[in-house]
Amino acid sequence: MALKRTSLPRTAEAAALAELRDAIVRGDLPPGAPIRQSAAAEELGLSVIPVREALKTLAGEGIVTYVPQRGYTVTELSPQSVDGIFRIRELLESEAEANAAVRMRTEDIAAMRTALEAQRAAVAAADVRGTISSNRNFHFALLDRCDNDWMLRFVTQLWEALEPHRALAYRRAAAAGDADRAEAILGEHEGIVAAFEQDDFPLALRLLAEHRTDGRSDFHRLLVVDASPA
Repeated sequence: MALKRTSLPRTAEAAALAELRDAIVRGDLPPGAPIRQSAAAEELGLSVIPVREALKTLAGEGIVTYVPQRGYTVTELSPQSVDGIFRIRELLESEAEANAAVRMRTEDIAAMRTALEAQRAAVAAADVRGTISSNRNFHFALLDRCDNDWMLRFVTQLWEALEPHRALAYRRAAAAGDADRAEAILGEHEGIVAAFEQDDFPLALRLLAEHRTDGRSDFHRLLVVDASPA
């Protein structure tokens, strides 16, 4: 069977996919936000075709949702969906972390420390984008050492499904002047990186598991707010 080469410029589709994914992960397109293909294409300086194909890819990953006659929106997660994602994360991410931990190099641990300091600065400046980016860099300094490509691919997809809601939570906390949870996350990250710096991998993995459990609670608090009557 011969594969038929598409006439679609792959670079255009890749650019649309990267830009849309980044805008969603940063929280510029929050959960429930509609994504108009023509408007997105105009903003990106592309035709509608690569934007449409990029949205199909994101829909396949669960990051956006397509409804006939209404188009695409950034996926909104129910409490049940959050539980499902975190349950799978507990199974896959814990395995990926254990796989990666024994492969951590000095420079990887240094990258975690650098990401933590960047996150600390972003939290102090109420920089939501910087907080999200440095938080992700912190965790993936470890996860990227996992040598199981399929496991890492699925873990990354689960992270990206949650990122729009994480961005919304950070923005709400910043708007309310509530720095308690942000400071708690910094403290948890400090404990994790310190354990790696001391070569105490069992402690680091236990702290990561506890950190993930706290993250689930954070998302539930956010969704309760979303479900409250106006």
